[in-house]
Amino acid sequence: MSEEYHQKKTFGEKLKESYQVKIVHEETLQETRSFRVSKAKVYLLASLAILILSALIVSLLFFSPLKRLVPGYADVNNNHKFFELNKKIEGLEEEVSEQTTYIEGLLNMISSPSAEGKLLDTEQNVGAIIGMLDQMFFVPPIKGSVEASYSIEKGHLGTDIVAPKNTPVKSVLDGFVISSDWTLENGNTISIQHKHNVLSIYKHNSVLLKEAGSMVKAGEAVAIIGNSGENTSGPHLHFELWFEGKAVNAENYINF
Repeated sequence: MSEEYHQKKTFGEKLKESYQVKIVHEETLQETRSFRVSKAKVYLLASLAILILSALIVSLLFFSPLKRLVPGYADVNNNHKFFELNKKIEGLEEEVSEQTTYIEGLLNMISSPSAEGKLLDTEQNVGAIIGMLDQMFFVPPIKGSVEASYSIEKGHLGTDIVAPKNTPVKSVLDGFVISSDWTLENGNTISIQHKHNVLSIYKHNSVLLKEAGSMVKAGEAVAIIGNSGENTSGPHLHFELWFEGKAVNAENYINF
C-alpha cells in the first residue's frame, strides 16, 4: 500500500517532501543538532551553488590571463594587440623605406667626383630628370618674388625667394627630415629627403620647426623665413632642389 501511495505522488508533491537531518556526536551518539529540509530546498541550493561556481569560472577565464587559453580567443583577427603591433610594424616599414631613399641619395652625392659632376652636364641627364620631375607635383615652399635664380655659371645652385617676415616655409613634397641644424654659412637649414631620390634644402631660416628624423607632408610648415647665416644679404629663403644627386633649377617645376 505504501508503494502505491508513493507512485501516485506528482513531481511537485515529491519536491515538498521534507526530511529531518540530525547531527550526532560520533562517540556519545548524542544528538547535537537537527533541522528539516525539503527536496525543493536541496535542488535550489544545488542550483545556486552550480550557478555561483559557473560565474566564478567564467570570470576567471575572461577577466584574467587565463582567457588566452580559451580556444578562439587568441585569434589574431580578433586580437586588439595584434592590430596595434601591425600598425607599429607598418610605421617602421615606412621609416625604413624613407631612410633607404635618403641613404641612396647620399650615396649618389658622395659618389660624384666633384660639384660639376652633380650638375646637369649631358642631354641624357637632362632628359631623364625632366621626364621624372615633370610628373611630380611640388608645393611652393613660399610665395614671393625671385631675387636670384639658379645659375651654374655663378655657382648658385638654388633659388632665392623674398617674402614677408614670419612667412612659413613649407615642404614641397612628403618626405623625411634628414638634417635640421645651424651652420655659420647658411644659418638655420633644413633638408628633406623625398621619394624617387628627390632632395629639397631650405636655408637662412629664422626658426626651424622640424627635427631630424621627422616625417612631413607636402605643404606642411617646416621653418620660418629669415636672414640667418653669413652667406645672406637680407631676409629670404634660399631653396635648392636635387634629383639623383644633381642640383636642378627649381623654377622649371615650381611656381614661386
